[in-house]
Amino acid sequence: MLISRRQMLGGALVFAGWRSPAFAQALTADGFIELRAQRVELGLLEGGVGKTEAWLLGNGPGPAIIRARQGEALKLRLINDLDREIWLHFFGVRGPSDVMTINVPPGADHAVDCVFTPPDAGTFWIAPMSDQSRLRDMGLSAVLVVEEAKPVPGLTDLVLVLDDWKLDDAGVVEGNFGDVETMVGEGRLGNWFTINNQYRPHLALAKEGFTRLRILNAANVRTMNLLFKGPDPMVIARDGQPVKPEPLGRKALVLAPGQRADLLVASAEGDIGLALDLFEDAAEIGYLVAPKGSAAPPVIPDDFALPANPVTPLGALDEARTINLVLEGGIKGGLTAAKLNGVERDLRTLLENGKGWAINGVAGPSAEPIFTAKRGETLQLEIDNRTAFPQPLHIHGHVWQVIAEAPSGVFQDTVVIPSGEQVTLAFTAENPGLWALHGLVAERADGGLIGTFRVEE
Repeated sequence: MLISRRQMLGGALVFAGWRSPAFAQALTADGFIELRAQRVELGLLEGGVGKTEAWLLGNGPGPAIIRARQGEALKLRLINDLDREIWLHFFGVRGPSDVMTINVPPGADHAVDCVFTPPDAGTFWIAPMSDQSRLRDMGLSAVLVVEEAKPVPGLTDLVLVLDDWKLDDAGVVEGNFGDVETMVGEGRLGNWFTINNQYRPHLALAKEGFTRLRILNAANVRTMNLLFKGPDPMVIARDGQPVKPEPLGRKALVLAPGQRADLLVASAEGDIGLALDLFEDAAEIGYLVAPKGSAAPPVIPDDFALPANPVTPLGALDEARTINLVLEGGIKGGLTAAKLNGVERDLRTLLENGKGWAINGVAGPSAEPIFTAKRGETLQLEIDNRTAFPQPLHIHGHVWQVIAEAPSGVFQDTVVIPSGEQVTLAFTAENPGLWALHGLVAERADGGLIGTFRVEE
């Protein structure tokens, strides 16, 4: 175990005096962090061989990591060196609506500046909102790490981006983007696993104190069931929001596409092997290596938790307005027709236009939002998943709680709704603007599983 029950209950030491992680990143003359979308050649095969053309936000070979501080202005300059426009979204960030989704035209002379102050500390990501199947599968994303306003001492960050690539034997990304059968089926499932764009990397843990693993699942469709072989990690945050610390135990860490989790591990407990539970098999994907002579970790106080983010609590649920959302589409998903661009279309016409999924009978965003809310209003979303697949559903600009008999008390920005089941979610509409709700499987979002809602002042 990373942290024993005896340590948790009998801990007399505190975090005072531990090392605080520092970060530095190159800035332009006017104080911006430059994030550039560009073609990069990666060696993703065993031993770093192969010539995989990837489209990255950054120079590579690893994923871009942008660091900010809660409550302080983040200044990003986005440059698109690709041959197509891109729309990027700050997933999980509750920032202002006019900069959370940004169009970046191709060409250095069309650079877009983005300035905002992150309200929450946590692990977030920047990824495409259009042509998601192609752009995400080519690697176009970045991790946004927002440090706590008052640094939590004794924690050293290690970002782990999990991905599966669909490669041929030479390491080239296989085509067939836009394939209708893939779009209405499971999605674009990869066959080659990486961590930080490396095959089975050996990554060093901090020699002293605890390593804070910030883990992102960047895959198009695959839910990552991550196994830890060795010491038991402590889960301290999910989807960028703090949770009550809890040992993972022998269970897998389950992350749907786009989900994140923060965990604590200590090098004094030894090396850790990372593997994916593939149900019929397990695939080793990397190793966390403890430096020689690692010091014993300080004892965590039994009341330790990350500072809560300033999320508005839910209002009275018996007074909340209920919004019904029906998810349809895909193979055996019940969709026979849906509105596309304001016109009712049969399934054949939808498929000819690259659509096969719908929310409330509408395929893709429409001129009218699904619902409109007043700022400060608490809403309950009754979501009925009539499709044949579990659906990871994401909300922009807000966080919600699952409601069973009572609110879960855990804020998230993504919830997985099992096939054929209904889930009730509640959130406070606290962030004005036009926002999206959508599936986090890239092919389904491209295929119409996306809608909008508006929060009015």
